[in-house]
Amino acid sequence: MEEGESGEVRMEQQAEMQSLALAMRQYQAQAEAASQELLMVQQAIGEHEKAIETIKQLKKLKQGDELIVPIGANSSIYVSLSAVDKVIVMIGGGVSAEKDHDSSAQYLKGKKEELEKTHREMAEILQKIEQEAQKVQGRLQEMASGPAGQTQM
Repeated sequence: MEEGESGEVRMEQQAEMQSLALAMRQYQAQAEAASQELLMVQQAIGEHEKAIETIKQLKKLKQGDELIVPIGANSSIYVSLSAVDKVIVMIGGGVSAEKDHDSSAQYLKGKKEELEKTHREMAEILQKIEQEAQKVQGRLQEMASGPAGQTQM
């Protein structure tokens, strides 16, 4: 009878270890996805910062000034500034709006603040995922350490 009970306990422990290992893989996948999303949000924040700074610098220019504008693939073109008082800002859904320097910079600052809030929230979520993964990892190590670490039933 004792041998059968210990076999059942081992099977239960093996099932728990498999369950914990699966949970660990799921946490790792969630953490990787959250890290990728955090990176994309951070890049968007950087783009907004660059746009805000560019708008500030545009205020110093006058009509007809020559600029170098990147067109992609590490290539740029020379352009002459035809309008110095307006900026075209994408407001979503494929819609753009023409705004003056100050209102466009203010709009972009608001969007940047939203992104920063999202970044903080996502970082908290990632931290919680990592904490849960650590708990699972600790339990797996406890179970793998042998009889001393096994829970008694």
